[in-house]
Amino acid sequence: MAQEIARQKGLHLTFMGKPFTAAGGSGLHVNLSLRNAEGTNALVDTSGDYGLSDTARWAIGGLLAHHEALSAIVAPTVNSYKRLRAGQMAGFWANWGLDHRFTTVRVSPERGASTRLEYRQPDGAANPYLATAAVLVAGYLGVMNRIEPPVIETNDAIETASTSRSTPENLSIALDALEADTEFASAFGQMCVDNLLAIKREEWAKYAAHTTDWEHTYYLPFL
Repeated sequence: MAQEIARQKGLHLTFMGKPFTAAGGSGLHVNLSLRNAEGTNALVDTSGDYGLSDTARWAIGGLLAHHEALSAIVAPTVNSYKRLRAGQMAGFWANWGLDHRFTTVRVSPERGASTRLEYRQPDGAANPYLATAAVLVAGYLGVMNRIEPPVIETNDAIETASTSRSTPENLSIALDALEADTEFASAFGQMCVDNLLAIKREEWAKYAAHTTDWEHTYYLPFL
């Protein structure tokens, strides 16, 4: 609908993750807040580190434990990986921090009912239903398996981060990571994962076989 309205006004609207080399990307950050049986925010514990509950820590741990596999779902295009680079305000490193916009999981500064986890890896090209489901599944696995998160990010995470783990270099590697993460695939739905892998690997093969304008610009002058 948004694209149709843009066309009516003579404009082109895109949801590509990185439509322009020199401009920032288009993120689709997923904000996650959980409620317990009493209806209060399950992420909060005033006696816990940073005011976070065990549930919050474990959910962060799950999101980061499955970081590479999640990439294939929340960053689903060849172009997505132009946005997910070190130094970008996107979810590149498998890290988390307090109101830190260069981390993948940003813990909001608010506490109480407004406490939430902001998952920053997805881009505008992601299917919002699949992306939301993937985030919930990874968080759920973290809570069920009591996965502790890595050390909190204290670096700027622009050039130096607290971890060496990052988003896969490209869509093809991300798809391999998704296939290899059998725990996540089983919880998400193996049939859905298998279909996604088949479709996206065909997309990657078409891209890999295509000669781009960049290759013409870079190589034609001297080759």
